[in-house]
Amino acid sequence: MRKGDGYRNIIVQMKDSSKNDGVRGAGPDTGEGAGFGGANITTGSLGEFGLIDRLAEFGVAENLANAESVLTGIGDDAAVVSTPSGEMLLTTDAIVDGVHFRSVDERWYDIGWKCTVSNLSDIAAMGGVPDHALVTLGVPKGASAVTFTDFYSGMNEAFAEFGGRVVGGDVVSSPTMFVNIALTGHPSHDAGGATAWLRRDAAQVGDLVCVTGALGGSAGGLEVLLAGDTNPSGQALVDRHFRPTPRVKTGIQLVESGVLCAMDVSDGLVGDLEKLARASDVEIAIDMADVPLPTELIFMFGTSAIDLALGGGEDYELVFTAPENIVETLRRPRGQGTAGIHVIGRVAGDEVPGGDVKVFDAGGALYDPIRKGWDHLDG
Repeated sequence: MRKGDGYRNIIVQMKDSSKNDGVRGAGPDTGEGAGFGGANITTGSLGEFGLIDRLAEFGVAENLANAESVLTGIGDDAAVVSTPSGEMLLTTDAIVDGVHFRSVDERWYDIGWKCTVSNLSDIAAMGGVPDHALVTLGVPKGASAVTFTDFYSGMNEAFAEFGGRVVGGDVVSSPTMFVNIALTGHPSHDAGGATAWLRRDAAQVGDLVCVTGALGGSAGGLEVLLAGDTNPSGQALVDRHFRPTPRVKTGIQLVESGVLCAMDVSDGLVGDLEKLARASDVEIAIDMADVPLPTELIFMFGTSAIDLALGGGEDYELVFTAPENIVETLRRPRGQGTAGIHVIGRVAGDEVPGGDVKVFDAGGALYDPIRKGWDHLDG
């Protein structure tokens, strides 16, 4: 029931933690299988992001005939491409029964909402504006039409609230229900009026590391759901799990304020920051005591709440880095602005090949999180 990055947009937008500079850390290449390093290497041994590193070789901009049209490609939350009518954002997410949701729960409206939010959050993470969606449905034999009616109701409600609309798609027969949404968007504008977007590879030493809201609520909700707990605080967490909010407006405000580097927290704070640190070749230091937690999470899980916040996914808050003066400006209340921003750490060093993330407890000691994030192939 976690989002994960999946096998995304192999040609122009595959989310992994590497820059578009070849395969890192994948072991020797024997030349077998077009860069896959030998027939005995399995997807399980590579893990999700190792596999994406491998597949990225086929889609880096340098290999494309119109390479100049790819402005931001593999490795970010969405691709940014140049078209004759302007820049466009591209993203896609798939959900599969038994992996991302359980059909036995029959919460089809909520599942439609959440599937949509996972895509909207990718656009938000780039500071963009969502536009149009194509939806592919994998329909098992005998599936109730009401299932998809409720799913579409939740999906359309999310688009109506945060932007975007469904304009088409496909329906195929499948032994397992799945849904894939491909969403387009367009960039917003910086203070000077130029189109701009957020990237993972723009963190600079001295930047503060910030998040846009409390973390761990979705992971806590999943734990409550699986345990069958009916405590009201637990049900509030379940609602966080099924009905997250994409930070589309906040992403636009980040761009307007001069922020350059951001991503969404979809696979766990530490794991996602490792991707950002790797893309920017920086070291990030996180102050564990400053990570914001929902009060319900603390009530339900006590001292374990922090590990759900550090390693739990699907909160869909934004994590970003920016100089202190920009952060101070963003934290000033302005209507429905970004006054809820929390500073949780800093970019402590640069020129760190492969990046690094360290978590420190209240006493300044290094803390090793119990879990760091979600990997679909090694989860």
